[in-house]
This record gives sequence, structure tokens and C-alpha cells, in this order.
Amino acid sequence: MAQSPTPVPQHVSALLTHLTSRPGVQSTLILSRKDGSIIQCTGLLASSSNPAAAGPRGNAVEPSAPPSSSSSDPAPSTDATSSTTPNQTTAYKPSHAEALAAHIHAFVTSASALSTSLSHPASATGTENGYGARPQAANGYDESSTNGTSSRDDDAESESHREDEDEVKLLRLRTKKHEIVVVPDRKYLLCVVHGASGAAGSAGATGGGGVSSLAPYLDLCRAIDNVIVYSRIQKYLSRTNVQLGATYSVAKACTTAYDNAFVPAARFINAGPNEISIGISTTQLLHNLSIALNFEPDDELILSKVNHEANISPWVQIAKRLGLTIRWWSANDPKNPVCDLDELKGLLSEKTRLVACPHVSNITGTITNVKEIAAAVHQFPRALLCVDGVAFAPHRQLDVKDLDVDFYAFSWYKVLGPHISQLYASSRVHSEITPLCHYFKDPVSLDVMLNLASANYELTQSIPCVVEYFGSDVKAKWEQIAAYEEQLQEILLSYLRSNPRMTIYGEPSSSKDLRVPVISFTVKGMKSKAVVDEVEKRSNFGFRNGHMYSHRLLQEIMCLEDLEDGVVRASLLHYNTEEEVRGLVKVLEEVILPN
Repeated sequence: MAQSPTPVPQHVSALLTHLTSRPGVQSTLILSRKDGSIIQCTGLLASSSNPAAAGPRGNAVEPSAPPSSSSSDPAPSTDATSSTTPNQTTAYKPSHAEALAAHIHAFVTSASALSTSLSHPASATGTENGYGARPQAANGYDESSTNGTSSRDDDAESESHREDEDEVKLLRLRTKKHEIVVVPDRKYLLCVVHGASGAAGSAGATGGGGVSSLAPYLDLCRAIDNVIVYSRIQKYLSRTNVQLGATYSVAKACTTAYDNAFVPAARFINAGPNEISIGISTTQLLHNLSIALNFEPDDELILSKVNHEANISPWVQIAKRLGLTIRWWSANDPKNPVCDLDELKGLLSEKTRLVACPHVSNITGTITNVKEIAAAVHQFPRALLCVDGVAFAPHRQLDVKDLDVDFYAFSWYKVLGPHISQLYASSRVHSEITPLCHYFKDPVSLDVMLNLASANYELTQSIPCVVEYFGSDVKAKWEQIAAYEEQLQEILLSYLRSNPRMTIYGEPSSSKDLRVPVISFTVKGMKSKAVVDEVEKRSNFGFRNGHMYSHRLLQEIMCLEDLEDGVVRASLLHYNTEEEVRGLVKVLEEVILPN
């Protein structure tokens, strides 16, 4: 009787689902990290598996491993017509899936040895020439264990050591016809096989032919890269999901992991760890700040109408509650509304307590000269500057000290991370904030003062790997990103400028000094929702229409009548390719005729 398939932990199944969420996957495998045996197999590999080794018919293949290669082959029969007797044995021929599994396991083992050698060049191997050493627990599975078990506390105490190891996070092998991506888990190897056309992000057909087939959505391998973020979150939940602050070993590991996330998070914007708070959203963090910031009865707040509502409503609500005066900072050009410095200077006074503006409009993509604005604001002793950087942070290097801002907020989910956000408050203004924390808590940091324990512990664990992604030469990496994104946005903007039915909202130039690739437009005689719908019928591109929570900008400055329909917005990032943007242009050309 066939055994039922070995149960796969929920987090492994969820991770595999994430890895296969893009089209073009041919097969998936889950292997044992210990010996490479197949735990689960789906797709083409499952259909071609060796029946002798396979489990029940269907997509899942039961755990199996090829017999030891040390077995000798039986002598061939001298009778060509005779059949094999029960006492005879035949040479075992592994299935395609089993052969591939064995090679994958060897691939990961070799990569683990390489990572160990990189981490400990002087002592990683047992021999001087570097060969013959078996990788240890650097990648999460200690093969030297005799009973396969260890105490939870032992795991927790070694957690900080594991974090220092140079773990193998993802392996990718691309051939002319195929690509395989392997994500090592602590006890499992998750493998995804797909064709080279899907892997390379080439112009694979999405059905129907025509130019629409040139527009596949983000390719699988680039989506899989982000699984490192997912893995960090899963690792925290599976090993250290307890409350902070206790003295037992798992709690210590949990607290250390949480605290350690603040160091790279602060470094990402050139701040100190005590100057940042991490919360569920930019809106929530700015509301907390508005409640905690000290005001006086005659204070005035200057609010830019170019803002996303996240940097308006907290200040409007506190002004109503305390009887403060709001002075609106508008814009003159409805097609390219900007935070004009001269207009701001006419609003500033000794009564100014706070100025709120965006670093980049999430509608227009136009960059605000924040440094210049900060200098003007700080000419008035009590005036503070609060900047919404959500639309800026994914595209340019952030340095809050150089900008000389007092408050700066952005969302990590815009910067390759999960749905959490970050607020910076300069240490020089901490004395002007009344802590929201319990009275017995020592307000030693902004997070203690404002956070109200709302930071999601496990999601903070993704921040270090996002920061690591930008490498050691951060300045050079961001310069490359800016230059590349300039090329990307020129492809789309050039098309939009050439079509007389198009109205671009924002800087029409593709200059990286003037804008980021957040590109909004409307089409004469066509609803924005209709544009999105027609493009989605023809392709897998993901973009949207609406007001994007910049309600006042669309209504009062851009003077659009239907705010829910709003604008069409296409947001590009450096993981997009020129081919993808050209594909989008071709689909738009199908949908929107010049007249």
C-alpha cells in the first residue's frame, strides 16, 4: 500500500506558493535538506517520474531517494526471451525528478561550502587546500546531529551566531532552455523550474498574439529574489515568536533580533537608531506625531496641497482640536504642480510652527527641493519641517541630515519590503514631543515615545536584507539606479509627449534631477479606468487609476471633475526592463489612437 505523502510545514507550502505566483513555471520540488530526497514534486517532473519510485497518481510524488550507487549491477541474462525471476535484481534507473534532485542537493552542498569559505577563509575547511570539508550549520541544517533534535533554547542561543554566518539565501542556474531557482530553508530545499523565455523576461506570448504579447508581467526570477524578505519574516516567526524583554534564551534572541533591525533601518536614511520609529503605516506614524508634538494657541501650520493625504489629515485634525491656524500652500500650474519656494516664503512667519510637504508627489513624480525649503523654514526659530518621502525613497538615496529636515516618513513596502513604515525625528526636536508611552517607560528613543508597541516584530526582520541589497558602495548603487530609471521613464514619457490626446501631470522631462518614474496622465475622450481595463485585457501589466489619496491635489489644483476615475498612473522601478516599458507603450498604442 502506498504511503500518504509526507506532510509539508505550512510555512514551506506558503513559500512555495509565493515562488510559483508568476506564469511560466514548469515544475516544483520540495527536497529534504539532509539528503536531497523528494518530499513533493509537481508539474512536468511529476508526470515523468519513475513509477517504481513514485507515490499515488497525481501531482505529488512521495519522498524517495535513489538506492545507493554502490550496489553492483546484475549480470545480464543469456536468454533474450527470458523474464526476470523474483530472485534476480535489475539496475535501478532513477527518474528524471530523482536525478535532478540529486544534482540540486549537490549544488546546494557545494554552495554551502563556498559560503562557509567566504565567511571563514582561514578556518572554514579541514584541509589547507580548501577541499574535503563538509559545510556545517551555516545554512540552517546541522548534518552532524546524530538524533536530529535539539532544544529550543539551544537554537535560540545559537541564533545570533547563525545571523553572523554568510548563509546561502538563493541559488539560480540559467541554461539556454531552462532556469532553476533554489531557495534553501532550514530543513527543506524549495526548487522552481521554468523555461528560459519566462526566466529571462523576454517577450513571451501572453495569449492572443499581436503587440500585446510583448508585455509579460515581471518575470519569475526577479519576483523570487524578494523571497529573501519573506524568508527573514518566516525565520523570525518560526524560531523567536515570543514577547520582547524576558530573560529566557528565546526571548533574548527575539529582543536582539528586533533591536538589531533598527540599526540598518536608521542607516538607510543616515539617522541614529534612537531617531526612528517603525509602525504600521506612514499615516499612522504621522498621526502619532501630530498628537505628541507640542503646540501653542497662536501656532500656524503650512500644508502643501501637493501632499498625499497622509501628510495633511493629521495636521488638519490636530488644528481643529487645538484651534490652530492652517495656511494652505497651493500651486499655480495644474499640469505640473510643485512646492514653490517663493510662494512658501510668503506664508512663513514667526507664528509658523510646522510646514508639511512631499519630497516627491505620488501623482506627478516631480522632485521637491527639500534642502532649499528646509533652509527657508529654519529661518524661523520654532518652525519645523515634516516631509513625506514615500514616493522618493524607492528611487534615490536618502540622507535626512543633509536635507536638514525635522521629520521624515516613508513606507518600506515601497522599498522592496513588507507593509511597515518608518518615521524619523531629529534628536534636536525630541524635547518638543510629549511621549505617548506609558508613564513608567523611559522615553530613550523616538520609537518608545511614539510607537505604542505597534511595530510588527516579524516584519522588521526584513529591513536588514533590504538595506543589504544596496551593497557597501551605497552612493554608487543609487547613482546607477537613478541613471537607469531616467532611461526607463524616457521611453514612456516620450510616447506620452508624442500623442496629442495625452496630458502628462508632472515634469514632462525625463531628467533624473527633476523627477522619478511615477508617471500620471489622462487621455482626452477616454476614462482613466477604461484605459487601465483595456490594457489589462491585452496584457499582464499592473498599474492603476484614481486619486491615489492625493484628493486635494486632483480636485483643487489639477481641477479634475471625476476624482475616483482620476489619472492613470504607471510606477516604474529599477527592476523593470526597457523591454517591459516598450511593451507597455505598444499596448497603449493599441488602446489609445492618436485621434
